[in-house]
Amino acid sequence: MNERSNTRRFTKKAASEAKRLRTRALLMDAAVTVFARRGVEGAAVSEITAEAAVAIGTFYYHFKDKSELVDIVGHEVAAQLVAEVDEVMTSIDNGTERVALGTQCFLRFAAADPEWGHLIVNALTDMRDFRDRISAGIRKDVAIGMKQKGFEVPVNELLLTSVLVVVATGLRAILSGERARATEMQTAALVLQLLGISVRKAHDLVSAVSPLLSQIALRPKATEERGRSTSRRRASS
Repeated sequence: MNERSNTRRFTKKAASEAKRLRTRALLMDAAVTVFARRGVEGAAVSEITAEAAVAIGTFYYHFKDKSELVDIVGHEVAAQLVAEVDEVMTSIDNGTERVALGTQCFLRFAAADPEWGHLIVNALTDMRDFRDRISAGIRKDVAIGMKQKGFEVPVNELLLTSVLVVVATGLRAILSGERARATEMQTAALVLQLLGISVRKAHDLVSAVSPLLSQIALRPKATEERGRSTSRRRASS
């Protein structure tokens, strides 16, 4: 398998599992690589199996078709990101602060592994299940903010789509070499402005929560353990 930048997260998690689960994880990591390179729509099963160095028949032993693989990979990636962001924000109950910090955390976690980051950029436009899971987290924090009178704009699908476009654009910029810290803050401020916060207040909120980012250890251990459990449950279902 290609050694470029894929950290083989699924393969590492399945290292102590049975061979069947290790092979399945290998195919999932190969899919991340190919999806990041080709996009979800442009990826072919033959390219995924070549990346994993397995026969095409092996792919169809583990997955019904590419659509099933896309759903599973998208679910796992979204679940891990949402869990990581939620874990950081357990002590924050202010809705506007949760959006300000959550946006920055999402970008930091997503960009930590370039191949996952490129996959996420594509997933935010090509993978509906992924978009729905991410937007559900945003919707939850916005609902908290609305209840607290921090947000007063009506939340609809157009607004949430616009927020995700801004986040995807920020992530793409970071992956392209833009200054990560500045881009995280700018993106979070733009998201807050879309939600009706004034320019000045948006920047103040982002600056206020930013020091918490220095306390974040990428890929918290507890989240990794939850990811392993999730992978095992889905693989056995």
